[in-house]
Amino acid sequence: MKKQKPWGTLIITLITLAALLIAFTTATYAWFQFDPYTNVTPMEGRISEGETILLISESQEGPFERRCTLNPSEMAEELKPVSTGNLTQFYTATTQDREGYSIAFRDVTASVDEWLIHGTVYLQCIGEGCDVYLQQPALDLGDDPQVLAAGRLGLRITGISGASETFLFRLDSLGSTAGVPQRQTVRAENAVVGGITAGAPQFEQDPSSLIGEYLLGSEGAKPLYTMQPSEIAAVEYWLYLEGCDPECSNPVQSRDVILQLGFAGNPIAN
Repeated sequence: MKKQKPWGTLIITLITLAALLIAFTTATYAWFQFDPYTNVTPMEGRISEGETILLISESQEGPFERRCTLNPSEMAEELKPVSTGNLTQFYTATTQDREGYSIAFRDVTASVDEWLIHGTVYLQCIGEGCDVYLQQPALDLGDDPQVLAAGRLGLRITGISGASETFLFRLDSLGSTAGVPQRQTVRAENAVVGGITAGAPQFEQDPSSLIGEYLLGSEGAKPLYTMQPSEIAAVEYWLYLEGCDPECSNPVQSRDVILQLGFAGNPIAN
């Protein structure tokens, strides 16, 4: 009986190991083939033209002026894709199936400073009460089509009563996004991750709305919030990439985006 040559076993072992490494690497890719990042630069918050005196501050104690510097409490140097339906829990994909769909996620809420930008500014309406809108300019999130297509701006406005309004905005209407590359990365359409069970995603309907519907000057513009005279309202903001968005794929890497907020106030409609 012939004895098998040791090198034959070695080659088989190496080939098997290589196959395992390839399988493992493929399984750990999420939305991107390489480390994803979108460079971000926070700028300032401004109060633009309106018919009432609306002021802004980075502190609840003031001073309240027509502009303030944005000083995020969580500031990723590079945006990475996350998915959320409530701006409270954030998830990122960890595993794809053979067809490239993300099938497992993990909760990254505790480390959001590595994934997105989050901070708070404060608004005050002097004199009579006012309806608060977004306004472009001064609202500026850059003009990169892929970032505008995949990006989200989240706002949570909390007034003197403690009641709050939460918004997740799609940014497409801030610039031209026609023809940007798309790739479906989850099997559910028009969905975000609302939770996970043993890593498996629980999808829910994407609650985001077009930001253009809340821009002062646009037809039928909706106010974000109605402020009472001298009321101070906290405005939390989040800038992130929605990973379940079909435009959130390789082409959004290595892009630059700025974050500048712009608000305007109009007298309360009677």
